[in-house]
Amino acid sequence: MIETFIWFVDRVGEYLFASFLSWPSFLAAVGQIPQVFINFSYGLAWPYLLSNVALAWGIYAFAKRAGRLTGVSFQEFAFPARLYRHRSTLLDFRFAAIDIVLTFLLYVPIMTGIGLLGVKGISWVLVGHLGWEPPRSLSPTAIVIAAAGFLLLQDLINYWTHVLFHKVPALWVFHRVHHSAEVLTPATAYRVHPVELIGFAMLRAPVVGFSAVFYENILGRDQQITMIFGVSIVGFVLGLLGTHLRHSHIWFSYGSVVNRLFMSPAHHQIHHSVDPRHWNKNFGGKLSIWDSLFGTHYHPGDPEVLRVGLLDAPPREFETVRSLYVRPLASSVHVLTRFLERRA
Repeated sequence: MIETFIWFVDRVGEYLFASFLSWPSFLAAVGQIPQVFINFSYGLAWPYLLSNVALAWGIYAFAKRAGRLTGVSFQEFAFPARLYRHRSTLLDFRFAAIDIVLTFLLYVPIMTGIGLLGVKGISWVLVGHLGWEPPRSLSPTAIVIAAAGFLLLQDLINYWTHVLFHKVPALWVFHRVHHSAEVLTPATAYRVHPVELIGFAMLRAPVVGFSAVFYENILGRDQQITMIFGVSIVGFVLGLLGTHLRHSHIWFSYGSVVNRLFMSPAHHQIHHSVDPRHWNKNFGGKLSIWDSLFGTHYHPGDPEVLRVGLLDAPPREFETVRSLYVRPLASSVHVLTRFLERRA
């Protein structure tokens, strides 16, 4: 047991400081930054950017043809100055720029370490103690079914993790950073505190570990049946269908039927709304079935005018990048101190 704990601490330290162990390691990490526009596992990859601009153009053209827009250019429709010059958006841009750098210096190594710990932990339990043997071969049908199962399981974990970050005060102080945006633009997606990123990764780790152990004997080319360009087909398609519109003023719903299965951009815009009708609704990531199952689904109908932000935010709570990073840490200490005082 002691050896396992020492191994765990060593791995945490190794991955946490991997980018700072040497100058070449640091330069290698920084050199990976352009991957956010090339690697399709990142939301800023060029196909998603182009497809979302194309979707915005299609929505604009449809609205204009229907007579709902007059004398408004596409630039004014998609990138209005009142939103993109708003102080909240400018803060998002500054935070996102720093966060992308930190992604490759810190977050990727940390997430990699958490994932590998998940693999080792699941392997230790399932293989080492329960004697389960991963499959040595799978038919294409079985691979598709397994991929669907892991998608459902991971999305369920994401749903409940999101719920916890809303319901647990010590977690909400970090998640409120994301909800503190006063207007929605695609840059808002990056207004996420590192503690939240790590929290989601830790709770997903068992699923990631189980998936890795399950597929360890399956050849990579056999798994490609559920992949496209190195990412899951579902993730790729959803990325094309409005991932950047989720945090925007452009209302885009998938329609009454598809909305009951997948989370549309309109779903998530409603999640950010301060209207009491929308509170604690639409927690899902990719799928909306969990919200329907657990009573938190708000079905997007006709376009709604939404006000976003935090109703209870103290003046000047989040006005700088520093405050977005530091203030939640101080707030969490205060919340935990009050909790311990009540328990004493």
